[in-house]
Amino acid sequence: MRILPLLILALTPGCASTLSTQQTARTLAPGQVQVTGGMGAFVPVGALVRVVDAGIEQGEAARDAVVNDRPYSLSEEDQQELLTAGVALMVAPPGVNPELMVRVGVVDRLDVGLRYSGISLRGDLKFQLAHGGDEVGRYLELGQRSFDMALGVGVSKHFFSSPALDVLEVVEMNDFSRYDVEVPLYLSADWGDVFKLYAAPKYIYSRTRLDARLVDYSQQGKPVSGFDARLPATVGSHFVGSTLGIAVGYRYVHLFAEVTGGYFRSRPQLFGMERNLGGVTVMPSVGLAIRAGGSDRKPAAGR
Repeated sequence: MRILPLLILALTPGCASTLSTQQTARTLAPGQVQVTGGMGAFVPVGALVRVVDAGIEQGEAARDAVVNDRPYSLSEEDQQELLTAGVALMVAPPGVNPELMVRVGVVDRLDVGLRYSGISLRGDLKFQLAHGGDEVGRYLELGQRSFDMALGVGVSKHFFSSPALDVLEVVEMNDFSRYDVEVPLYLSADWGDVFKLYAAPKYIYSRTRLDARLVDYSQQGKPVSGFDARLPATVGSHFVGSTLGIAVGYRYVHLFAEVTGGYFRSRPQLFGMERNLGGVTVMPSVGLAIRAGGSDRKPAAGR
């Protein structure tokens, strides 16, 4: 039965986004460059709990059947629940992703960045909305403080190739795409360029488009599998959550540690009806950032 592996493999690229932040609200000075290397662990708590609960429920049902000396069988509803729980975990599997980010200060209050995570390439910009505390140049001196707010916007392109589907000899996929649009609001407090505390509430919209031929092929699954296995042409998801983090170091080098938590909402049409594949998600991550270059910034009027 090839249609089920096809369905799972098709939806898998529409899964985990890289949720880490690894930056504060304070923008880089013009010409300043920051390179950050890090690692994040994606933990789909909601999907894991759903799978465990479904397994426990069916395990208890099987035990009761044995104790009462009666046959155990899965109802169609139970089969659908188990299958949905399994697909929810497979489309957002737990895992560890490395990432590399480069940021450059463009003009006062504006920097841009490019991040590669192995599964996606993300470009973004960050504009500083407000600043409080001491007026600062490239770096904060000991005893100086900075309180900042910034708004960002980023776009990610996810990578996907189809060797697994080619092995299954299913269909060649040439028109598969996945994009994310992210809007974070950065809030941070810096003390002496030694200790940084930051938060980043964020919203991410993801859109995955499947190859039209793949969608057509999935419609042939019912006579083979016995259930409606049609794939949707597009799968959308929404993430609402926030990052909380700290950074310690001095001037040129800082170690970041953070955790991002929130809720993914994804309800595609699967097995003939709308299915909930979302849930609570957590992503802890760490990173090492190195800054260099740039001239002392001149504070803008009103700062």
